[in-house]
Amino acid sequence: KIYQKEFTIVTLVNDTKCYDEMLKTFQNAGFNPENSEFLYIDNTTSNEGDGFQGLNNSLSYTSGRYIIFAHQDVRLNFDTIETLRSLIQTMNEIDRNWAVLGNAGGSENLDEKYIRITDPSGKNQFEGKLPAKVEALDENFLLLDSTSRVGFSNDLKGFHFYGLDLCQQARFRGYSSYVIPFHISHLSSGNKNAVFHESKRALIENYQRKTKIRFLRLTTTRICLSPSQLLSKFFNYKIALFILRKTKLYKIF
Repeated sequence: KIYQKEFTIVTLVNDTKCYDEMLKTFQNAGFNPENSEFLYIDNTTSNEGDGFQGLNNSLSYTSGRYIIFAHQDVRLNFDTIETLRSLIQTMNEIDRNWAVLGNAGGSENLDEKYIRITDPSGKNQFEGKLPAKVEALDENFLLLDSTSRVGFSNDLKGFHFYGLDLCQQARFRGYSSYVIPFHISHLSSGNKNAVFHESKRALIENYQRKTKIRFLRLTTTRICLSPSQLLSKFFNYKIALFILRKTKLYKIF
């Protein structure tokens, strides 16, 4: 595919003034009509698109090699497009298999997080050794390599946790995600309200279904897929599958 632009910036907008201020900082940082296109989902009167299906739909209209999903209250008043280009080049040298980059996130180590941001929680935050490979990214700024063809889950909805989902969908396809030291401002540090907790519950239940143990009949063989390495190894022994078939015990999983 020949990309018409280097970057596509996609934003969910419910406040046009806030969005216009965001656009000015992007332009001041070097994003212009020659190298970038700016797309937005108009949620000013009603929620026409969310962080899952809304942003998924936007992928059909992008022409940039790199797609940036940015909150409307993000401000590029520190690093520039040249900084981002340099970081992308660095990532290409570190891991050609990357698909998603961001400025805040975490890995499977529950005691560590990685951050490069200024927001109401603190100015000039820099946590962890960056770049850092992660399993989840904050939604304020996500950069997707469009050649990966990675997207968001179509069976989730809302405005929370779509950064985590994007990273997991990338992982399912064999790609990786990273926090990079791209310093910007975010005017909000998040709101853990009732909607946040409901979205968290929905995502957990969704991934329980996606990653649960499964027994599958193929045309040429039978296999067990499991998030547990031990169960996966055990249930893929021919004798174990034979016993499960004869006793029908596989149906209890």
